[in-house]
Amino acid sequence: MVEHPALFLLYCIKQIHRQMEAVAVAEQAVEEVVRSQYELERGKPVPSKNHSRLQQRIGVELAIHYGDQYDTYSELSLEAPNPSMVPDLCLFPVEPSNWREDEVRVSAVPLTVIEIVSPSQTDTELTEKSKAYFAAGVKSYWLVQPVLRTVFVLLPNGDELVFHNDMLTDPTNGVSIDLKKVFR
Repeated sequence: MVEHPALFLLYCIKQIHRQMEAVAVAEQAVEEVVRSQYELERGKPVPSKNHSRLQQRIGVELAIHYGDQYDTYSELSLEAPNPSMVPDLCLFPVEPSNWREDEVRVSAVPLTVIEIVSPSQTDTELTEKSKAYFAAGVKSYWLVQPVLRTVFVLLPNGDELVFHNDMLTDPTNGVSIDLKKVFR
């Protein structure tokens, strides 16, 4: 029989607390490893819920309204620019599907690259990426800012078009999408 039940109970609580702290540290370490693997593979942070939502909604709008003109790809590994990058979305002229042959890295340069700012990214970081894409031949670069519900369309000549809660129109490819539907 325990002489001091209250002391024994306190001891047990402290042991359980230490074990819980150890589990939390281990879970965080696993999450960091998973995040690091994702970041290493794609060269960007793990997407958030809002990021994923916007990526899907923009892709759907493009597919519905421009599927006969453009192919929209999500997370496609591009050889150019060098080093290779993986944009959230990119637009290519439509081409026939070839289901027998596939490409892991695409050598063609997209017409448009669409990047959605994640919570751990900065606008400056992504704006710097636009320079590499423009050097490779990309015609427009959309920088989607979820918090502001705004899309900046950057052009190779340095022009910037800003769209908020209205129709986005990209002059390089004729694409127009309703941002009210995207940011609903």
